[in-house]
Amino acid sequence: MAITDMVEKKLQNRPAKEIVISNKPDEDINIGYKGLSFIVEKQLEEYFRAHGADLPPPNLYARILKEIERPLFKLALIATDGNQVKAATLLGLNRNTLRKKLNEHKIRIFRKK
Repeated sequence: MAITDMVEKKLQNRPAKEIVISNKPDEDINIGYKGLSFIVEKQLEEYFRAHGADLPPPNLYARILKEIERPLFKLALIATDGNQVKAATLLGLNRNTLRKKLNEHKIRIFRKK
C-alpha cells in the first residue's frame, strides 16, 4: 500500500472539509479552504499584529520552523503508525535526518503491543 493511500485511510473518518489535497496553494476548493500557505499567512499576520508597533523578537525564521516541525513530525508518525522509515519517506527526509529531528524535538515513539 502506498504511503499516500495509508494517510488517506487514516484520515478517512474525519469530516471532508478537513481533508484537502491540492497542488495549488491558495486554491479555493468549494469548501472554503484556501490552502496551507493561506492559513500560515493569516496566523503570521495575527502574530505580527500582537506585537503592536514593535517587531517580533529576532530569529523568527528559526522559531517558526521549530514550531512547525514538531506537529508535522508527530502527525507523520501517527499517519504511519510510528514507522520512521515510512514517515521519513512521507516527509521527503532521510531516515537518519528524521531520527535526529525527533531527538531535537524530544519526540518519543511508543508502539502498542
